Amino acid sequence: MDTCEVKTMNTTQIKCFLALAETLNFTKAAARLYMSQPGLSRQISSLEQELNTQLFIRGSKGVTTTPAGALLARELSSIHDSQQQLIKKVQTLGQGYTGELRLGLLEGQWLGAELTEVFRRFMKKHPNIDLRISKGSFGELRRLLREGSIDAAFTLHFDIGDMDGVNFKVYTHDAAVFAISRRLPLGQKETLTMEDLMQETLLLTSQEDCRAGYEHALSHFRAIDCGPLTIREAPNLATILLWIELGLGVGVINHHSSIAGNPDIRLIDEIPLGDASTCIVWRKENNNPAITHFLELIENQ
Repeated sequence: MDTCEVKTMNTTQIKCFLALAETLNFTKAAARLYMSQPGLSRQISSLEQELNTQLFIRGSKGVTTTPAGALLARELSSIHDSQQQLIKKVQTLGQGYTGELRLGLLEGQWLGAELTEVFRRFMKKHPNIDLRISKGSFGELRRLLREGSIDAAFTLHFDIGDMDGVNFKVYTHDAAVFAISRRLPLGQKETLTMEDLMQETLLLTSQEDCRAGYEHALSHFRAIDCGPLTIREAPNLATILLWIELGLGVGVINHHSSIAGNPDIRLIDEIPLGDASTCIVWRKENNNPAITHFLELIENQ
């Protein structure tokens, strides 16, 4: 048999052949395929002509397969089943119902009941999607997004202002605040002003990790034409939170920071510092359909 001729079998011919090979009855096979009996006969005849091989014997007692027809039925059944399974897998993956979703979370942030519930609902609704969650600094999340190593990140709004090629959605509204250990004398003062904070070491994430946050904090001192006596830069937000707990100075956090609920930490709400909302950000060219399903859950929350 010429293999080039086998390739000419189309999907309709294969379906007609398999239906007739299984039922050995033109009427039943045609009914199964929702087509006329003459139409089925034409498809079978066309296939036999293309293969130059008789596949069925039409006799007074009914229809039987020839040895060649029986062989083709066995092989095509296996191939057809595998093809259908492959098509289903491809469609499932393409529609985002399997695969993986990689999310990055800003370090030092409390997830909260609402975000935890989103993760739980997503895993329940899409059990075949491997949800992978990791934490990182401002700079790490930007790098992972840029490289495509994560599909989306939860980070603070002010850090995505200069990011190109991304979409974002505000997830929780929040405000930035100064925070200081209550063990420090300044932390025990009844009312605090910007002038008071000038006397304390200002703890900031490095400009390399988060230039926007660094400049945002200093802008409030520039507004009153003064500045802190000492600035100490940390490599990341996690270090800032540790330094605040250790009483090494005053830092800037938001109300979703992991230390915000620590009774030993004082949040200086009387000095407003502006927006520090949490956003989910993803690359515009991200083609992982699983991110669409995740965003739908957030939208409907």
